[in-house]
Amino acid sequence: MKTFYLVRHAQYANPRKILVGRLPVELSQEGRKEAEKLADFFADKKISKIYSSPVLRCLQTSEIIAQNEIPIQMDVRIAETISAFQGYWEELDWSHFYKHNQSLGGESPQDIQDRMIDFWEEIKDQVKGDVIICSHGDPLYLLYARLIGLPTPDIKSIFDVPEEEYQSKGSIRPVIYDNGKISISSLMKAKDL
Repeated sequence: MKTFYLVRHAQYANPRKILVGRLPVELSQEGRKEAEKLADFFADKKISKIYSSPVLRCLQTSEIIAQNEIPIQMDVRIAETISAFQGYWEELDWSHFYKHNQSLGGESPQDIQDRMIDFWEEIKDQVKGDVIICSHGDPLYLLYARLIGLPTPDIKSIFDVPEEEYQSKGSIRPVIYDNGKISISSLMKAKDL
């Protein structure tokens, strides 16, 4: 039996209010405090490895959690969604986003879920001990949806996912894996740790 802790990166600085995508934005002061709370939570856990998205906010969150004691391995399959709208202001007309995202080169939910499942299938039986997977909102939700047997949502449906299912920044979702059987615990938010 082992636990995979799905962790969404902590809060990041975004003064221009853009859709940050994979841009190298740093954790905010609030985000650093959240990551420190996550580190405190994991301090007495026996974590063998952290798998991190290579996007800066995940890497910084992972480094704070690791405290130079847990190895970190980056994997691009758990990175943020690729979007043609990266760098665009968040106040964009979302109907325009939905209409053009894939035609301009963005990933579909199925694309994201496929790479997340490829990653999951590779590591679930291979890793020894408990691990942290530090990623982003959409990829983590799409992995969770597949693990619990939900159909792959379309891009509009992801925005309507209930708060208790979609991981907020600085949250943890424990996934217990025991001989092929999966049980998933409730979300834990950094502010509540």
